[in-house]
Amino acid sequence: MKNANTVLKLEISQANKTIRPGKLALQAGSNPKGESFGFTNFYMTRNGEPFIPVVGEFHFSRFSYLHWEEELLKMKAGGVHLVATYVFWNYHEEEEGVFDWSGNRNLRHFIDLCAKHELPLILRIGPFCHGEVRNGGIPDWVFRYPLEVRSNDERYLTLSRRLYREISRQVQGTYYQEGGPVIAVQLENEYMHAGAPLDAWGYSGDKYVTAGTGGNEHLAELRRIAEEVGIRPLFFTATAWGGAAVPEEGTLPMLAGYAYTPWIPNQPPSREYLFQDLHVTPAEPVNYDSMEYPVAYCEMAGGMQVSYKARPYVPADSVEAMTLVKLASGSNLLGYYMYHGGSNAVGQKTFLNESGLPKITYDYQSPLGEFGRVGESYDRIRVISLFLHSFGRWLAPMGTLLPDGQEQIAPEDTERVRWCVRQKDGSGFVFLNNFQDHVELPDRRLRIELDTPQGKALFPHTGELTLRSGLGVILPFNLKLDGLFIASATAQLLTRLVAGNETVLVFYALDGMAPEIVLRKTSGSSVEASNGSGVVNEDDAHWIVRPTPGQQHQILVKTTEGRAVRLVTLTREEALQTYRFDGLWGQDTLVLSTSHPAMKDGQLICTSPGQNNVTLSLFPAPSPSSGLRSSTGELWESESGGGLFRSYTLEFPAYQPEMKLTSLSDRSVLLEIPADWPDDVVDVWLKVDYGGDVAAAYLGDRMLTDHIHYGQPWEIGLKQVRHELENHPLQLSITPLRQGTVHSFVNQAYVERFEGTEIAKIHDIQIIPHYSARLWPRIE
Repeated sequence: MKNANTVLKLEISQANKTIRPGKLALQAGSNPKGESFGFTNFYMTRNGEPFIPVVGEFHFSRFSYLHWEEELLKMKAGGVHLVATYVFWNYHEEEEGVFDWSGNRNLRHFIDLCAKHELPLILRIGPFCHGEVRNGGIPDWVFRYPLEVRSNDERYLTLSRRLYREISRQVQGTYYQEGGPVIAVQLENEYMHAGAPLDAWGYSGDKYVTAGTGGNEHLAELRRIAEEVGIRPLFFTATAWGGAAVPEEGTLPMLAGYAYTPWIPNQPPSREYLFQDLHVTPAEPVNYDSMEYPVAYCEMAGGMQVSYKARPYVPADSVEAMTLVKLASGSNLLGYYMYHGGSNAVGQKTFLNESGLPKITYDYQSPLGEFGRVGESYDRIRVISLFLHSFGRWLAPMGTLLPDGQEQIAPEDTERVRWCVRQKDGSGFVFLNNFQDHVELPDRRLRIELDTPQGKALFPHTGELTLRSGLGVILPFNLKLDGLFIASATAQLLTRLVAGNETVLVFYALDGMAPEIVLRKTSGSSVEASNGSGVVNEDDAHWIVRPTPGQQHQILVKTTEGRAVRLVTLTREEALQTYRFDGLWGQDTLVLSTSHPAMKDGQLICTSPGQNNVTLSLFPAPSPSSGLRSSTGELWESESGGGLFRSYTLEFPAYQPEMKLTSLSDRSVLLEIPADWPDDVVDVWLKVDYGGDVAAAYLGDRMLTDHIHYGQPWEIGLKQVRHELENHPLQLSITPLRQGTVHSFVNQAYVERFEGTEIAKIHDIQIIPHYSARLWPRIE
């Protein structure tokens, strides 16, 4: 059902955002190559240009070190600019005085890989981290001593100094100013705001590690100790939500946004999807002057960990919508927790998970999951990152302008349209959001009319547009790009590429929204749409281009400055398949693919889960005389239907592993899975559909992973344990979900009587091969 037509009007007459040095002006720095990072009070800079980075959290110690590199490459391909990671104290000093930096705990190896692939790194080093690990990361043995953690207790500070000294040894020589990737360090986490279950307590399950005492004085002491032992990054960061303590100098306050929260019973619709001016008025009270710092998020929900008592499912629409809303509301740094999930380490004496959470899995429903699973939100984030890559330097200085009434919208409101503008000098972007957690918003028919210092901007030029339920959009207005003046557009900008003497501007069409690009005639001398690529109309002042969506179509515009600009409008499906690789085969390249591509050592690595037939479209592509080669499978150039892109098909021999299943009971099976996979199969996954409460997978006597049922299939990647499959079957066990009544009483010991039915059944197991090939230009 659609709402009645709505006309949204806004006059843009306010002054530009005031940009000044701010509190972090002294935290600028450069590396030996002359590359630099810095800050104003409103945005970060890279090499002196405004910069809106995408930060992805990936806990190195929760993943096999043998596969860190390929996961970092997937993150980079997904549009991540900076990586963040925790250093969990109890992972490295589980036994007092004995530090372990080997294998999956090898911090230095992880740092070196980030350096190799030019991924700047933020280290979050505690001593308290939380991160849903046991005691928030503080080792059990610390609680044997009569000391107060998270305070200036001298005995606690002595232990903190020893930890920092050991971390400093691992990090030595890797800071950005030294040529390494480490640009920032977070000390502590959520200090003076939140603690964590004290699992070492041992008497009852309702005791918590303190939220901290001492405020900024303790953080100042931790920083003094860190710098004294050699931890000196460009800047420090602090988690600043919930009234947490934030140092006044040299520290970037960072925020969080979660809508599907196991810590709030009967979760009501959240305010995370409402537009605000976060620079002027933060979403909640904070202990710093927000006008002196950029709005930065280190923990926007990339998903959520399932707990035993609360089992939220986080849809990909919500991740995309929150990103759009925070960006519109003035956030100039977008950080996802988690971006990449993993598996908890197993301790020497116990599991290291937080109580009430899975023992092993920390999949988090994140864009990249526990075994490297690629989720739907991976594509959603990449689309926005592509936009920021090309247009973030224009967006970053633009202030947020809220139309009247936006600040009064309640999360439950399904009637009013949620929208706002970011602008500078009358140029900018309109943001629309039609998603709300725990509430379904209707389709909307609407029209937007902006009165700006550079003239009117209309969306669409005539008529109305349709905004589908669950979608959001970023629409440009009065934007001059490569000599071309875009008065308005009802298609979203995706990326910009310079190829030879031409510029290619790539848009994409939103589902249900007819694409239109309105160009001011004073900037263009001609507009040509051939071969069914669209319709071009005009009035006295504008060319009104209504492009045909699809990679095979293009509109050629000649600017009055004599430059050729090609407009390509992809479908949304194509946009979600688009990757950008700068420097691939000597040129910046767009790749549209049904596989998951990444770039390594001058090769394009294409991985396809379950599909042995892959399509790729490249622009620019290798010349026809050279073409492409593939390490495996059969590769041929396919009919592209014209346009800028050259298309290829990559086909692998179909492989279906023969899985032998032995049923031990309705709730337990043994799986014998072959380990002699073909060369073009790099992984084999299980997709398990079951009914029950929790599940666990075992290899021999070792728990490989577990799963708290939350309505989604259980996915298990086997690549990391392939060498064990020859000698050990994989056992899957289900713990029943009870439907009935439990009667319990204490008679010296706890006694429980259950009346009802128990559900524990494996319904289906799919085995899914992951095909992969390396591509490179053929050299004659």
